[in-house]
Amino acid sequence: MTAPPGARRISLQQNLRPAPFRGETLRRWVREALDLLGARSADLRIRVVGDAEMAKWNHRYLGRPGTTNVLSFPEEGAADPARERVRGDILVSAPTCLAQTEGWPESPEGRVFFFILHGMLHLSGYDHLSGRPEAARMRRTELRLFRQVLSRPTGRG
Repeated sequence: MTAPPGARRISLQQNLRPAPFRGETLRRWVREALDLLGARSADLRIRVVGDAEMAKWNHRYLGRPGTTNVLSFPEEGAADPARERVRGDILVSAPTCLAQTEGWPESPEGRVFFFILHGMLHLSGYDHLSGRPEAARMRRTELRLFRQVLSRPTGRG
C-alpha cells in the first residue's frame, strides 16, 4: 500500500522479542531525516530482524552467504530523480548493526538508526556501489544527516 502524495507513512516492525528498540524514537529520527532530505512524501516499511533472518534475505535477494547490516528494496516505480519521494522496504539486522558500531557513543537506537538512514539514502537514489565519487557523496550525506538528526534537541533518544 502506497502513501498518498505528500503523506509520510513510516511502518516499523521489530521481529526480535522483546523488541530491543524504542520504536517511536526510531520513527521520529526517520521523520527528521526525511525533513533534512527534503522528501515531501514517504512510504517506508522498516523491519528489524536477527542475523539468521537477515542471512536468508541476503542469500535470497543478493545471492550472498551470511548476514549483512542493511538491505533496502525500492518500491517498484519509485525512482524519483528529485528525491522528493522515498518509498520502499528497509531490513536491518540488529545484532550486526550493533556489532559493527560497538564503541560508538550513541544509544543502541542511534546505532541502528545509522543503518536505517543508509537504507533510506539508497531508496532516495544514492548508490555507493557505482563508483568512488558517488560513494564519497553518499558517505558525506549519511554522516551529515546522522549528526544533524542526533544533535537535535529531540534526537538524543
